Amino acid sequence: MSASFKPHIRRIDKSFREDYSRSFHLTIHLSMDGLALAVYYPEKERYVGIEVYQFKDVNDDIRLAATLDQVVMNNPWLAYPFQSVTVLIDNTSTALVPAPLYEDKEKGTYLAFSQLYSDNSRIVADHLINAAAYQVYYLSNPLVEKIKDLWANARIAHYSSALIESLMIQYKNKSVDDVLFVHLRPKVFDLVVIRNEKLFFYNHFRFNTREDFIYFLLFSMEQIRMNPELARVFLLGMIDRSSPTFDIAMKYIRNVAFIEDSKSLHYSYVLDEVPHHRNYVLYHALRCEL
Repeated sequence: MSASFKPHIRRIDKSFREDYSRSFHLTIHLSMDGLALAVYYPEKERYVGIEVYQFKDVNDDIRLAATLDQVVMNNPWLAYPFQSVTVLIDNTSTALVPAPLYEDKEKGTYLAFSQLYSDNSRIVADHLINAAAYQVYYLSNPLVEKIKDLWANARIAHYSSALIESLMIQYKNKSVDDVLFVHLRPKVFDLVVIRNEKLFFYNHFRFNTREDFIYFLLFSMEQIRMNPELARVFLLGMIDRSSPTFDIAMKYIRNVAFIEDSKSLHYSYVLDEVPHHRNYVLYHALRCEL
């Protein structure tokens, strides 16, 4: 197990004071690859800080829980009492079910269609109100216990639930036909399409090379009948202009751009040093009713 117990990226506005943590909201994105967090100041209605920690050789939920504990032990302010805490769990053990077809007692059946059984886990369903769907997923018991031990008031949801709902909230009243949202994280990317103010398509793909990435992207566009010459593709997450995935997307798709931030969100100037699209879900999760 290996992790950096000091942040790889740290941008904190001077208005944030650790001893006044109850005045702030904390959003955390937790995965095998690391931890990212954002601090929101409700009184000023703006984000005032981000931190990013990188993990290596963390490959199961027990190690992840132990690593999370170590990060907090080395950064004690993270466990201070915040006004509220949201923890977004990032794994690919999910199944998206349309709300009209969903029955709570069948959660395990939905997951069994596409996911292997996960030992020592519970089955959870996030209600995606704006997408009219439920995201069903495995949630590790040891990880939940550790999160609740550190933040008793934590609200836990799946990372993809926040991604989908954030996009639905921002674009539900806009004409976004033939727009594809591509969200990248380490070795995985998500595809979201909204049509006629409804969620039309969602899936995620594992990839190792940029050739894998563009193959799955173009294949998906073909299946949902989106023309790479005409469709608009918005990028968000772990991608920038120097990324190999950005280069190959520009090569095969005519209209590619980074997603625009919501005009309703406000940030301290210190956060402008890190492109907002890289932390889109982290910043927008607070708007979601999950």
